[in-house]
Amino acid sequence: MIEEHESIEPENRVWVQRYQNSSECDVVVKFRGREMSLRCRDYSQAVKWAKIECKAYRLSDDFEILSES
Repeated sequence: MIEEHESIEPENRVWVQRYQNSSECDVVVKFRGREMSLRCRDYSQAVKWAKIECKAYRLSDDFEILSES
């Protein structure tokens, strides 16, 4: 019997992707199965945009910070 399992990742979320050798960051929004990213010039700008996106999509203000290794 095949059972369906829900994805471990939440469907709707916001995160900031930081890059090791660059000041630029991406704000990534995943909402209703679609993903959008916004390139920001620095971490500070990315955090501001992440908060705006959380409010716009009525998500909790909890967003993740992911670093590329």
